[in-house]
Amino acid sequence: MIHQRSRTLLFLAAASLLPQINAFSAPAASTASPIYNTIQSANSLLDPISGTQQTSIIPQDNKRKSLVVLLPQLGEFDSSEYVEFLTAAQPSLEQNDIDLRIIGIGGTTAASNFMKFTNLSPENLYIDPNGELHKELELACGPEFSVPDGVSNDVCKFFLRQLPGGVPEEEEMVRPVATAWLNYMAMCAGIGAPGTLREILRGYFGDKKAPERFRDDDVVKAGFITIGPGVGPTSIGPVKYNQWFSDEKGYQRPVELATIRLKNMVEVLTKWDEYVSNTLAISRRGATYLFDEDGNELYSYKSRGVLTYSETMPRPLSFLSPFIGESVALNPLGLADNGGGELTRGRGVLKPAGKAMKLLSILFQLENKLQAKVLGAEESDYTAARKEIEDTINQNKIVIYTYGLSPFSAETTAVLDEVAADYKNIEVGLEWFLLDKEKSVLRAELLEMTGQSSLPHVFIDGKHVGGLFTGSSDGKYPGLAGLKESGVLQEVVDGDSLE
Repeated sequence: MIHQRSRTLLFLAAASLLPQINAFSAPAASTASPIYNTIQSANSLLDPISGTQQTSIIPQDNKRKSLVVLLPQLGEFDSSEYVEFLTAAQPSLEQNDIDLRIIGIGGTTAASNFMKFTNLSPENLYIDPNGELHKELELACGPEFSVPDGVSNDVCKFFLRQLPGGVPEEEEMVRPVATAWLNYMAMCAGIGAPGTLREILRGYFGDKKAPERFRDDDVVKAGFITIGPGVGPTSIGPVKYNQWFSDEKGYQRPVELATIRLKNMVEVLTKWDEYVSNTLAISRRGATYLFDEDGNELYSYKSRGVLTYSETMPRPLSFLSPFIGESVALNPLGLADNGGGELTRGRGVLKPAGKAMKLLSILFQLENKLQAKVLGAEESDYTAARKEIEDTINQNKIVIYTYGLSPFSAETTAVLDEVAADYKNIEVGLEWFLLDKEKSVLRAELLEMTGQSSLPHVFIDGKHVGGLFTGSSDGKYPGLAGLKESGVLQEVVDGDSLE
């Protein structure tokens, strides 16, 4: 009986030690995410220069975080746009122990062109010629339409002749290629591609929450169109002009991002056959993953549309703020950035309208002088009006002459109020056609003194600086809005003299 009890106790003791023995003898189960394991074990990735297979792009003994970005085609507009941000942030990623690994669909020729165009290091790029890893990760591929059975191959060929790459040589590839294009074009139209149309519009209309995107020395050429240097100068054949927003700073201006995309589009379309070796993959989208040292997922985003490579497109790398700091994550390119700033008056649709008013200046000048004469103005009236103007502008640092019903006049006072300026507002009348003789003479004398026929008139330190958007007649000053954009207005408000 005693021996039986002893054997039972020994058995229980041995059983209690088994978990501890197993803990020492068996390797710990991996806590890495399935996506991490899929990427780590991918066998379809190649070196971008040699084309040799890369068995593991993340070392088994990895001790650093990994930022893995899967691009669509290297010849996709998304790709070069996204990579410009990533390469700019690369030093900060390195300093914070984050390895950058970019995987794009394409061959070695596409990779060579892409690296040259984006300044991406070959150490950070891997190529997946057919997008096999994208398929394994089940990344988006558009609305997944198929060419209807009733559409003949001849119709498909006609459709493909209008597109880059043309008609494939193999007859059996006509419908698959047409299907790929059908899905891609559908995404460009916003079908099955949430955010695409909004992002296209943002490129044209600008974004006051985003930093500048076009450098002052950037130039883009597309056929007979040249834009730059900077966002202002534009040439369309022999026609040259300056964009109305060219003096605005600190935010993504209208068509600024669209111009960047035009540059990327020119690069791709002029080298289409080099960039796109597998047309079947053109509708495949990308994704972004951030893993910790153990392969646990810290962040993920899967793109479902065109030009939607980030869930925060105004600032695509904002998800990295906790890891590399906000200054780089929110503005990796380091361009002027106040997100539109708190000072937003003096911009918007009034600006092009105000500049267009100059086209009517001759008519306004004729009407201006005629109105005063019709109302019986005499020479002494003009002399008295001039003295009144000179006394007013000499006794006050900032003087504006406005109409009560004019939106341009209202915006002028709003600009000055926004910067907390102390100014004197002389309301000439409600509008030009409602002026009496005295006010008509005052308006006519303002024209005589400044060469400007329309209101508002703005004087600073006795100098005429123009109106709200129009500059002085001698070209020295850009108008009130221009002075605000350059920072000169704030300096004047703070006590400096206008040079």
